[in-house]
Amino acid sequence: MMEFGGEDDFLQRVTNIKAQQKFRLKPTQTILLSFMLMIGLGTLLLMLPVSTTNGMGLPAMDALFVSTSASCVTGLTVVDVKNDLSFFGKCVLLMLIQVGGLGIMTLATMAAHAMGYRFQLKHNIILQESLNQSGRSGLFGLIQRMIIYTLVVEGFFAVLLTLHFYPEFGFEAIGYGIFHAVSAFCNAGFDLFGHYDSLCQRPDDIFLMAGIGLPIILGGIGFTVMYDVLHAGSWRKFSLHTKIVLVSNLILILAGTLLIWGIETSNSHTIGTMPLGQQLAHSVFMSVSCRTAGFNTFDLAQATQITQLVMIILMFIGASPLSTGGGIKSTTFFVIIRSVLAVFRGESELTVFGRAISKELRDQAFAIFTIGTIWVVSTGIILSVIDGEVHDLEEVIFETVSAFGTVGMGIGITLSWNDWGKALLALTMLLGRVGIMTFMLSFIQQKQSIIKHPEENVMIG
Repeated sequence: MMEFGGEDDFLQRVTNIKAQQKFRLKPTQTILLSFMLMIGLGTLLLMLPVSTTNGMGLPAMDALFVSTSASCVTGLTVVDVKNDLSFFGKCVLLMLIQVGGLGIMTLATMAAHAMGYRFQLKHNIILQESLNQSGRSGLFGLIQRMIIYTLVVEGFFAVLLTLHFYPEFGFEAIGYGIFHAVSAFCNAGFDLFGHYDSLCQRPDDIFLMAGIGLPIILGGIGFTVMYDVLHAGSWRKFSLHTKIVLVSNLILILAGTLLIWGIETSNSHTIGTMPLGQQLAHSVFMSVSCRTAGFNTFDLAQATQITQLVMIILMFIGASPLSTGGGIKSTTFFVIIRSVLAVFRGESELTVFGRAISKELRDQAFAIFTIGTIWVVSTGIILSVIDGEVHDLEEVIFETVSAFGTVGMGIGITLSWNDWGKALLALTMLLGRVGIMTFMLSFIQQKQSIIKHPEENVMIG
């Protein structure tokens, strides 16, 4: 016969249950913690003497900054990757880029699933959050496709780039091909050409621009879109998400290309002295890359302020959901623009391609945009104070947005930040990679109230 404890025993059990619930990590906190652990591991590895060519290892803050930049597939760096990092250091960097691009939760889940681990409901919820999915059906299939697509795309472009680099680097071309294929597809922007020049010393290499630009686009549109395009077969069968991603990306690439070319075509310090075809190639590549990848083919410090402003806007928008890029995401920007047009047109329902967009989704899009703007502006102001206003505000904002959008395009001031500036930029890169909503919900307890309050009008506008 089962014995029941007294009232004190019952109260103790209730207290223990509440304590377990209190200290249980939320899915968003687990995602954030996974990135922080990966950044910490990368920091320790880069501090090892074997990671640098001088045999001293990177200083702690520099190691943290580079590890964060690689894990968050950003590309901002305070070290010369080619000349400062050893072969081991470059391998650590490549590992961080690859894991950061796919997401540590994705890889860990696939490994556990392959070993026969049976996931509980809470693990599925965490996975669902990390993949930005509204349902749990088909999660493992999605992860499997993500890994297959990654291996196929990176492998294909690694071979192409290896063959392209072979006449110049010999057998070292294999490393160059693999590194730049992974860096491009993961939208990281790290390169092995040295001296912080990115592709600036190769202005005539159109093949290299295509070999890096195409995987940037594929990595930036997202895995669900790639699957839809490969299997749906026609525009009519595409999901609404796929249609919005494809349309918004096409518009942003074309608009960025025309603006950059139109402004810089008379700038002799960038593309002004090049033939028309080469000007357009550079403009297309920069429009693609400045969304979230970070490779650049001309000196950004020599670009006009208007071009820098165009790039800031593109970097802030960033890539698409469930991709290897950051920013507020192209779909968020699309929903905001479409919502604004709906207000001016007096439309009671927001429809896109014959489908309605819910009010909750619209509110979330505006919240992401608002929080992102506040973060970028606030961070820019703090960095200017830290910097002592040595650099112009537009340069600081450019650097801040580059970190937030996990782009990594530098305008020549990254090396000048002190430890406080590097720490703030590292935090901004982390926020941009895990996503604003995930980052904020990690610290905020959501509450749903059943109380309905009376409405009252407020004058706005």
